[in-house]
Amino acid sequence: MTRMIQNLEQIEYRNGMLEKGMKPEDLPVRTWRGAKIPLEVRKSINEEGILNLGGVYGDKDVGDPIEYDHLRLALTNDVVEIEVFNRGITLFMTDDEKVKRIHRVLCKLDKQEKVR
Repeated sequence: MTRMIQNLEQIEYRNGMLEKGMKPEDLPVRTWRGAKIPLEVRKSINEEGILNLGGVYGDKDVGDPIEYDHLRLALTNDVVEIEVFNRGITLFMTDDEKVKRIHRVLCKLDKQEKVR
């Protein structure tokens, strides 16, 4: 099923390093809603086809601490969630095109955080 980017209502992005004993929920979450979702991010989500890549990527048993990314895209009638464990290691050790596409979108979100 192809989802429409126009239905994107909210983005939640949580990332950071999980030390022993930490849970993903311990990391801060950043949220963009409606018109506050940057056009550059919307465009990247659309170009990379991220709305069709929900799931879990990477290996949470590689690396200490664990690099963690969680992207939650709330659409009008659906939610797409993407979790990536050890993104840097995964990008370096595999040639997974899906992870590369996710990485490009997450880089756009990271860039937005720096200009906030």
